[in-house]
Amino acid sequence: MQYGIHMKLDLEEIGETPNLSETLHCANGPRVSGISRTSTVAQAKSSGVWTLPRGRHPILILLRNCLPSPPPSLSNSAEEEDLFLWKSDPISPPGRFSTGKTWNSLHPSPPPVVWHKSVWFVNHIPKHAFHLWVTVQDRLPTRDRLSRWGLDVPEVCLLCGTDLESRDHLLFLCSYSAQVWSSFFSHRSLSPPSSFVDIVSWIRSNNLPPKLKLICKLIFQAAVYYIWKERNARLHSPIVKVSQSLVKEIQLLLRAKLAGLDRSLTSNVLSSSSSQQSYLCTWFEFIQL
Repeated sequence: MQYGIHMKLDLEEIGETPNLSETLHCANGPRVSGISRTSTVAQAKSSGVWTLPRGRHPILILLRNCLPSPPPSLSNSAEEEDLFLWKSDPISPPGRFSTGKTWNSLHPSPPPVVWHKSVWFVNHIPKHAFHLWVTVQDRLPTRDRLSRWGLDVPEVCLLCGTDLESRDHLLFLCSYSAQVWSSFFSHRSLSPPSSFVDIVSWIRSNNLPPKLKLICKLIFQAAVYYIWKERNARLHSPIVKVSQSLVKEIQLLLRAKLAGLDRSLTSNVLSSSSSQQSYLCTWFEFIQL
């Protein structure tokens, strides 16, 4: 029998099981349906029809609509136990109760966003990926957002000191962040866009070789992370880093990351094709010339 929106209980064999009201309606059963807590499933059927109380309560109407018509036959043996099968959604076959399936049925996952492959991918750096996830949803406390919240803060960008600070300005329309971003793409075959929204799309849909594509994803996430880190450092201290210092930090971090990826590859994989380069070789060929 079905009750609610997502919860379904199939009775393969209906016998003298007690607590029909509690089984169908939980704590609100007697109040809504008028069925006693001591009622059995067998008592809800008489002369081949359901004998549920009349009423126009939405839950009671839903219950009547979900009950099979005609009612299933009762068990021939009064001592035979009823068999309860749980159906967490209309598609899956009935079976044993699963907390996970019930949760997924009550809280269905939304469809994947178009940018998920730009944020979550194999071999990402966790803190960089999480920070980019926040950034893509425009949840960074930039000064333009703080002003909209009613806070009395200067609106000028902390990095360039000229334009209004917003996510799209910081990444990468600001002269400071633009220098950081462009310093990684001097190779003639690489021409990424300069606006944040376009870069997210480019990172996902470019036709670069797999290793180079992964490197570009790592550069993007690291650049977003370190630019925001430098922005916060300037907010809380007088220390200022020039763009080239930030670039060197990112280069050092990513070279270490790529060296680790190369070590994780077996010698057989590296030698299987003469045209297959390591991550570090790809880095020095296209990024750090």
